[in-house]
Amino acid sequence: IVPRPDQAPVLEYKEGKMAVNAVAGAGKTTIMLALIMKLLDENIAPQNIFVLTFMDSAARNFKERIKSNFKNLTELPHISTIHGLALRILRENNNHVKINLDVDFEIVDEIKRSAIIKEITYNLGLDTMKAELYERSISAYKNQKIKDEDRLSPLFKRIYLNYKTTLLSNNLIDYDDLLSLSLSLLQMDKGVREYYQNLMQYIIEDEAQDSSEIQQELIKILSDNHKNLIRC
Repeated sequence: IVPRPDQAPVLEYKEGKMAVNAVAGAGKTTIMLALIMKLLDENIAPQNIFVLTFMDSAARNFKERIKSNFKNLTELPHISTIHGLALRILRENNNHVKINLDVDFEIVDEIKRSAIIKEITYNLGLDTMKAELYERSISAYKNQKIKDEDRLSPLFKRIYLNYKTTLLSNNLIDYDDLLSLSLSLLQMDKGVREYYQNLMQYIIEDEAQDSSEIQQELIKILSDNHKNLIRC
């Protein structure tokens, strides 16, 4: 692919980290796929290559295109959303026990999450038409690197604590919890942290502009050993 000059992907390299920047349709995905294939051609073990996407559909696209180019490949690189990686970290080797999660914890999907928050606003006598706004605010708060419940407004704090209690009492976590809990696990447990740092020799992050503070901190820790981080 030869993109137009004004759309050509720009490669930036600094301190062991590469960034690929360009507009939509410029060929960023093609560059990332070429890099993955080059690593496989150089006999980098697939289990040591991690590709993190923003959407499940993008992960499927990567998998299919790698399969079509490496028909004899018996094992694919780890390709998933960052939430999928976070779930792996929590589930693998019973790591969830180390942060006091029950073995049968469940992830609440967006539909269930919306219903829970709408019910909370109703029970608190609030305008249920604003439930979606509260939901977005809770997610934004959870994705902050530094949280301080004491600085929340009284109204939002009531909603947030009700939501937090509801999930806890029903052995549920949401997608934002996946990230924060896996990050906490890596920060507190040296053995778990070093295991994934050694495993993840190459990390390729797609749609990096959409990363939250929590996601960036998680990837920063995971890439700290080999320092082979490519952000697109």
